[in-house]
Amino acid sequence: MSVPSFPATPISKQTLAEKVAEDIADVILQGKLEIGSALPSESELAKQYGVSQSVIRNATHLLVARGLVEARHGKGVFVTPSQREAFGDALLLSLQRAGATVWDLEEFEQLLFPAVVAMATANATDEELRHIRDAAFAYIDLLQEQIDDPESDEILEGPFAHILNRVYQLTHNEVVRQIGEQLVALRRSRQWSGIDSKGALEMDKAFLTKFLAILETRDSKKAREQTEQLMRLPAAAIEAMKATPIGQVPKIDASKVDRKSR
Repeated sequence: MSVPSFPATPISKQTLAEKVAEDIADVILQGKLEIGSALPSESELAKQYGVSQSVIRNATHLLVARGLVEARHGKGVFVTPSQREAFGDALLLSLQRAGATVWDLEEFEQLLFPAVVAMATANATDEELRHIRDAAFAYIDLLQEQIDDPESDEILEGPFAHILNRVYQLTHNEVVRQIGEQLVALRRSRQWSGIDSKGALEMDKAFLTKFLAILETRDSKKAREQTEQLMRLPAAAIEAMKATPIGQVPKIDASKVDRKSR
């Protein structure tokens, strides 16, 4: 058996700037520096680390490249917010360029969300379940207000997205929570035809009531099975989603859809 040849060039050692950048990055990622807070000046950091200001300047450039800080001319260097929003925008653009549809997202959610609900039933506290119940009832109240005031143009995607994000939070798993946030951001409300506003309200009420009951079972296996059933859609809805590019609102004929599904 022949032995493969490896590059003769030795692996370069970490530079001082890289070491400083890594140390500052750890401080930021551990939450010891709040979003928007300023880093010490170049001279102060140089003194603390025992290096030149040029080393600190190069370390700052590395941190800027990673999106952890931003340099504001004449003001200093500041910790940036999370990059999740930028990642979400990039993900949507990538999916759009690939020709993804609303059904691609829905199909993935049908695989993931039942498992998420199962985790939530096992990990959520009683107080957290009360909070999500309150959020669901508040959403229903907003729907009712919109029905009572036909001229209202309030957008209700936000409150419903809040409920979904809460479910991902109930898992107490940070990876699930952050992935869930991206999925919720990609989601759009469905537009139902052939149904009046009162009918849509009743449909949402039925869905949320059943979903809350599932969360409160405290039975992970049963919660997973029931969520799978709740999320099933008939062929007419699936076809409408397949015909809708991701990021757009799918238009579904409610007369062909089981009213139990949202």
